[in-house]
Amino acid sequence: MKYIWVFTTFLLMFMFITLIFYHLYYRMNIKHITKQLEEIMNITDTNQRLTVIAKQRDIANLVNILNYLVRDIRMSRIRIKRLTMNFRQSIINISHDLRTPLTTASGYIQMLQTSVTEEEREEYLRIILERQNMVKMLLEQLFEYVRIESGEIIYEHVPMDAKKVFIDTLAMYYDDFNKKGQEPTVHLLEKPCIILGDEQGVKRIFSNILFNAAIHGNGGYCFEIQESDSYVFTFSNISEPMSSDDLDNIFQRFYTKDQSRNKKTTGLGLAIAKEITMQLNGKIEAFYNNGKFSISISFPKIS
Repeated sequence: MKYIWVFTTFLLMFMFITLIFYHLYYRMNIKHITKQLEEIMNITDTNQRLTVIAKQRDIANLVNILNYLVRDIRMSRIRIKRLTMNFRQSIINISHDLRTPLTTASGYIQMLQTSVTEEEREEYLRIILERQNMVKMLLEQLFEYVRIESGEIIYEHVPMDAKKVFIDTLAMYYDDFNKKGQEPTVHLLEKPCIILGDEQGVKRIFSNILFNAAIHGNGGYCFEIQESDSYVFTFSNISEPMSSDDLDNIFQRFYTKDQSRNKKTTGLGLAIAKEITMQLNGKIEAFYNNGKFSISISFPKIS
């Protein structure tokens, strides 16, 4: 009995000491994790991960979960920071695009209030009307972009002939190219190009790209349709040199290579074209090779 009592006492003491050490390690881990969390939350840019002093299964599981949460918070901060910067830049661009034509129009209005010839009056009124139309176009495109991005505008996915829309839209811009002394080269497929799409949406895509080509292109216009696994519509023209950054940002809203923003463009047209293309399950890309800028749009074929 004596040996049993000694063994039992020893076992209880061992268990008690083990429990104390386990509790101490538990508290040390909690304090260590808390300190790390405070440091991480106070530092904006850090890839620090939580660690433990002693491996305890429940604490280790908790740390793994916390590390996932910390990573998500870190990514959310980065996204919010990027969105905030983009929002500020968008406001700056909108303000500039609105202020410039309005300021110009205001100047010509003041000039009309002075003694001017009839010829000058007509010229000033033409410029004022042009600037007014620029502001109107910006506001319409901005409103359209917001509606598209928010999902307010829903595009159909019904069988349609994209080739017919392509030809009709080209005809709308014939005078624009003719005024520049340019005769576009056009290559079409002999058969219809049937896709699942929305006629008005596809027309808007083609129209925005052709408008961009008419404003920024320097000739050598070539518009064609090719067939592979999909129908590919390509718009090409001679262009000023373009960097890889230009190509990466060409479909970003308010982006324009013309930093002075004086070519009657808002930087929203290609962004709208991209949004609609994506909603119609298409793909849009920009290329620059040997002095030629190209935009290609591909839509899946209906088999």
